[in-house]
Amino acid sequence: MHTTFATTYLFLSAALVNGLAIGPRYITERQKLDSYDYVVVGGGTAGIAIGARLSERPNINVLVIEAGPVDAGDDIITTPGKVGQVMGTKFDWLFKSEVQTAANGRVINVPAGKLVGGASALNGMCFDRGAAADYDAWADLGNPGWTFDEILPYFKRNEKFTPPPKEQAEFYNITWDPSAHGFDGAIHSSYPSYMTDVARPWRQALNSMGIPQELDGHNGRAINMFWAPNSLDPVNVTRSYGKTGYYFPASKRSNFHILTDTVVQKLIHKTNVDGSITVESVQYKGGSATAKREVIVSAGAIGSPRLLQISGIGPSPLLKKFNIPVAVELPGVGSNYQDHPFESVRYTLRNGPPATFPVDAERLYRTNKTGPWSASGPTFYAFLPFPTITSKYRAILDKYLAQKPDAYLPAGTDPTVVAGYAAQQKVLAKHLASDLMGATEFIYGGSGITLSHQHEFSRGTVQIASTDVNVQPIIDFRYATNPADLDVLVESIRWIRSAYATPIMQALQPIENSPGASVETDEAIANFMKGQMTTMYHSCCTNPMQPRELGGVVDSKLRVFGTTNLRVADASVIPLIPGTHIQSTVYMIAEKAVDLLLEDFAKFD
Repeated sequence: MHTTFATTYLFLSAALVNGLAIGPRYITERQKLDSYDYVVVGGGTAGIAIGARLSERPNINVLVIEAGPVDAGDDIITTPGKVGQVMGTKFDWLFKSEVQTAANGRVINVPAGKLVGGASALNGMCFDRGAAADYDAWADLGNPGWTFDEILPYFKRNEKFTPPPKEQAEFYNITWDPSAHGFDGAIHSSYPSYMTDVARPWRQALNSMGIPQELDGHNGRAINMFWAPNSLDPVNVTRSYGKTGYYFPASKRSNFHILTDTVVQKLIHKTNVDGSITVESVQYKGGSATAKREVIVSAGAIGSPRLLQISGIGPSPLLKKFNIPVAVELPGVGSNYQDHPFESVRYTLRNGPPATFPVDAERLYRTNKTGPWSASGPTFYAFLPFPTITSKYRAILDKYLAQKPDAYLPAGTDPTVVAGYAAQQKVLAKHLASDLMGATEFIYGGSGITLSHQHEFSRGTVQIASTDVNVQPIIDFRYATNPADLDVLVESIRWIRSAYATPIMQALQPIENSPGASVETDEAIANFMKGQMTTMYHSCCTNPMQPRELGGVVDSKLRVFGTTNLRVADASVIPLIPGTHIQSTVYMIAEKAVDLLLEDFAKFD
């Protein structure tokens, strides 16, 4: 952040909006108003977008409360070539999982952004969307308004797309569908100028296997092979994220306030005659904030269920364990936890292209924004449908459907949550049996393949360990607890081997180092995968959007069941994880949430 800009936003003079004196956008407790139209808990990927968009209406005032700071343009955040380095720093909640008993007893780090912009400042800058079937599946679970065609305008509203230069597009065969992109949104999407052609033989090998390159994954065809942009500002060649795209414009508006370095402790509510609750204020250390209209919780897949549970909204057995009065019995809060576990298969190429990396990479980036530091990672993807990966897909899905819904869920799971999982079984099996939903993602890196299971059948949990919001909750991915996940991964490994057996890949003289050719039986491959499995940082689904009788926490308008003025809008409301890197999906949820809020705005007047 430039010093002159920081000075400006810290000391903007008061203005008058709706007859209320609004002080500096970046406020202290003393400058806070008596009440706001909307209070947003969490200034991460979704929360800062919601707050900023609401403030575009001059007759609305909004307060965003964020647990972390506004970063100062830190190099580890803004430089594409340094992706991943911000994890484990002060900008990360530093969560850790429980021991993964079905995945070789490992504890796994669970990164979560603790700064304005949240995970959009930590992620790998992948800016793709799921296939249409990924979101149509949400609608299949009882969520009208969430089919791909219905949410596409919100994807486009978020995006500011820049096509690649003609020469680059022709050399790499980068294709795109202009009708699927937005050109005036808050977040830049573009292709890095620095690319290597290391994946060319991989693309050719897959094409020889009958796998086509799609025109554009953004148009609902995020299957087979396709190019996708990064969240990259093509002019500055820096990360485009929640701070730059949403916070900066909002900070110029007098009806936008933000409290940073402020951890919300609890939602204070009253019980109404009909048994519902109304949130009266948002409590944090040293103060509280009141919303005249609504409170929106956008604290992420870990933070949002934690806050609801501490506030008395959640499964009653858990709340009673901590002597928390049950305000709303919602067993689904903290259930349904999903992620994209990923693994790596390593090869040595005896006849492969030489690895080259400019020794002056830093100088190239500092002087003219070129070279390896100008790129964050892969932009070419293969999300393959299950029937493409294996002829056994139908047998595996039938075996999955034959499971009792509660067979592999945590012991004592509430019947409504079990019913929701049963509904998800049917929806997932239907779509995975088609050739329109990606089952596994394969990313080629020269020295091997990173593969990620896109629709895991296991379900994890997030549960409070204390009534103190500063105590990490119990985070359990429950990786590989459903054996059907291992069936998919075994077939995915076998498919990788078939790809390397093509003449095109064989010409590179590959040697499989890990797991190694001797690891051949299904059991041996599965054991290898259990030792490799880790997070792709796509935590979601812990406050699922589906009917209450199916263990849902929010309805299709993101309203928390049993409340009158509380919504959740972030990755936690996703009912079924989509086959994609989830950044742009979370932005889409935020953009749609704003429209849902504004639809109801008039009823409060």
